[in-house]
Amino acid sequence: MALFDILASERTQLHQFQQGENKGQLSSREKRSVQKHLNTLLNARRGVLKHLNDYGLPDVQDIYEALPYSQHTLANEVKQLILKYEPRIKNVIVTPIDIKDENCVIRLDIKAFLATGQSMRFNTRFATGGKANVNNAQDSQHSHLRDR
Repeated sequence: MALFDILASERTQLHQFQQGENKGQLSSREKRSVQKHLNTLLNARRGVLKHLNDYGLPDVQDIYEALPYSQHTLANEVKQLILKYEPRIKNVIVTPIDIKDENCVIRLDIKAFLATGQSMRFNTRFATGGKANVNNAQDSQHSHLRDR
């Protein structure tokens, strides 16, 4: 697709949004975009980007070593990162979810609102190696049912 086609398509979508058409579709796209950015943000490691020294999380391995007390610290770190680096959402609440002994995975529940007022909820899991996986809470619930 040519650059002109992409820009023309975005302009048409903006016009439709302003006219009240396809709000649900645009909102869904924005939610997916926020989810993708949160995945990027939570998988970045602090100090790697010299021009944004505080972008990303500290080493998640350190958090695993200090469990269970470090879960609330991680939740606060995630909230502060989101507030600073994801301007499309507001009223962010990050809650740690109890760790199950059998899998020892750090999980966080992230709730927020788009600027349009639509609520969003994500389930976030941190693997032992530190990789974050941010999923739409509804998608996560369905995948949990499939795993049974």
